[in-house]
Amino acid sequence: MDAVISTALPVFGIIAAGLIAGRFGFMNLGDSQALNKFVFRFAMPAALFGLTANATPPGAADVAIALSYGVAAFVILIGGYLLTQRMFSLTKPEAGAHAFSSTLGNAVFLGLPIALSIEGWARPFIVLMLVEGIAVIAIGAALMAPRKEGGKNLLGYFSGPARNPLVLGMVAGFLYSALGLPLTGPFETFFSLLGRAAGPTALFSMGLFLATHQFPPIAQAAGRVSSIAILKLIVLPIIALGVAYLLQVNDPAYLGALALFVFVPSGVGCFIMASQYGIYQTETAAAISVTTILSVLTISGVLIVFA
Repeated sequence: MDAVISTALPVFGIIAAGLIAGRFGFMNLGDSQALNKFVFRFAMPAALFGLTANATPPGAADVAIALSYGVAAFVILIGGYLLTQRMFSLTKPEAGAHAFSSTLGNAVFLGLPIALSIEGWARPFIVLMLVEGIAVIAIGAALMAPRKEGGKNLLGYFSGPARNPLVLGMVAGFLYSALGLPLTGPFETFFSLLGRAAGPTALFSMGLFLATHQFPPIAQAAGRVSSIAILKLIVLPIIALGVAYLLQVNDPAYLGALALFVFVPSGVGCFIMASQYGIYQTETAAAISVTTILSVLTISGVLIVFA
């Protein structure tokens, strides 16, 4: 319970501050978008570079949790894509959006700020972000792509993550570390100062987004939204933690980071992608809202058990 009070309460308090700012008209949706751009393009890449630049090469535990999440994500992406076409009579792109929303979590804006605040959780959490940034986003985008665009579109979306600032920040940091270059002095201070702005800004922006974005009535897509919530917050964690058990992941910090990663709600990126294609926007937006509310319980549970 102390972990919930010391870690979760301030996190959700910052989100609440963003909600209040939006509800009372102190800031608007445009402000949220500007804050997101700052976090996504500058602050979070700086934080990720600073964390990975001094990292040691990936070890057995890093590979194990990467496989744990990778297997779970692949099962949900492909299984959800195939099953929901039958269950809800979805088109292939709609099924792709459903599967993507059931897999992609709010790791950047909600999970990472928490992981950064708990000793030992940052490194494994970043390893999981790298798997998600390279594999999950690419596969999800490919599944959502209109079929008529064919292989050229598929190839484009698999190369897309290579231009993602978060992926670039992580990869650049790992390369910097691999070259044995020191991260000290003003160089280290720059990335530290800029990176520390990422967490609280992202959390505040998330609250502001929830307060100012017009979400549709959940009743319009209750069955589909419930399916996304079950896959995201129950099935995905069970598979990931089950694989971690089979791979004998015993480090509490690694297990905690994995649990946090799979128990965060559906990410705002799901709605952004759905909006780009003009499909499944109602269900995706509602799923983000529902799973974010439920994550108060799931994340608090993770912190009670692992922190």
